[in-house]
Amino acid sequence: MRFIDWSDPETMLGLLVEYVADEAMATQDDRGRADFLDQLSKDLLDVADQELDSSVEIAKALREILDSQLRDFVNDPVMIHIAHCIEELARISRNGSTQSPLLRRVD
Repeated sequence: MRFIDWSDPETMLGLLVEYVADEAMATQDDRGRADFLDQLSKDLLDVADQELDSSVEIAKALREILDSQLRDFVNDPVMIHIAHCIEELARISRNGSTQSPLLRRVD
């Protein structure tokens, strides 16, 4: 069993990368969405490779990715999830700490 600190920006980015990669693998029957998710996954990996350590830097990079996507996918669940991650990163930044008493147990 491990715990995920949802207020840790690097952890959030890592989970987002995994989520998008999983969605891309599960979407092979829709070629257009699969291509979109494959490219999005690559873009997110590029951000993760930059080793950004502040919630502000990560949120800015995610916002740039989000804003550069085709409008065809604006309502895609993955895009909505990225927007929520950006909001959470902004909350972390406003609170001035990456530590949170709210941890989620993962079995």
